[in-house]
Amino acid sequence: MRAMTPDTHRSRPTFAFHALAAAALAWAPPGHAAPASTPPADTDAGLLFFLLTALFWVVTHVWTLLVVWAEARASGVQAPAKKKEAAHGR
Repeated sequence: MRAMTPDTHRSRPTFAFHALAAAALAWAPPGHAAPASTPPADTDAGLLFFLLTALFWVVTHVWTLLVVWAEARASGVQAPAKKKEAAHGR
């Protein structure tokens, strides 16, 4: 029985994988993984995008609830009525 090591379940790299990796590395610019030399000027952009996303989420969900409520009210859908016990012979 072979010892269970992390390499046990790995398959051998194929030619297609090597060709794809070589093409990706040739296409990427040389500094694609290098850290920025200076921090970005607008550090609050992330917070702004987060707040805009949160606002969009709230507006869309409130709008959806409003539309569902209006559709239910317009169509006259009501909660199912409780059946009387007399209907079951009790």
